[in-house]
Amino acid sequence: MLLLLATLPGMWERTVTIGSAGKTFSVTGWKVGWAYGPANLMRNLQVVHQNCVYTCTTPIQEAIALGFEKELPRLGQNDCYFVSLPKELEPKRDYMAKFLSDVGMSPTIPEGGYFMVADWSPLAANVDLNSEKDQYKDYRFTKWMTKNVGLQGIPVSAFYGESHKNLAEDFVRYCFIKKDENLKKAADILNNWKNQGQKSAKN
Repeated sequence: MLLLLATLPGMWERTVTIGSAGKTFSVTGWKVGWAYGPANLMRNLQVVHQNCVYTCTTPIQEAIALGFEKELPRLGQNDCYFVSLPKELEPKRDYMAKFLSDVGMSPTIPEGGYFMVADWSPLAANVDLNSEKDQYKDYRFTKWMTKNVGLQGIPVSAFYGESHKNLAEDFVRYCFIKKDENLKKAADILNNWKNQGQKSAKN
């Protein structure tokens, strides 16, 4: 059950609630959002919007409005997108968590969204971080994995300010809102890499 901060006692007058079509309808590239709140807070947001974004693509705005018109009347029903999407994503999430764990990473299981963060540091002995020259370890890890293993992740320190990037260096982010066959390819890539490493260790 989603709880909006603005619905808590005394919070409406102190909260601007921001929404995103990319997150709500899984259309990341559309880059359209909305905000609502009390008039005194919205005024400053409107000034920024007027002088920064100004307007959005009209057909995309219309498509989002139609999406809400279609989905809100069936909210809570099995055929509602907001009900079916989590049911579709949960097995994908669990599958990714398993194959990341099987190869030695330590994933954090998300309760929402379609990204998973995993601690890659247990694999450090099998990765040549010195072959990459980036300042932060997670950047070096993701680049090495892309070049040598064929699996692309996102360095988590990219989402941190300069003074706190070190807190995220042991983590990598993967996306699991993928076709099942592509998730299986990712699992196979990691398992093959793991098996080759074990064979090398025995030789």
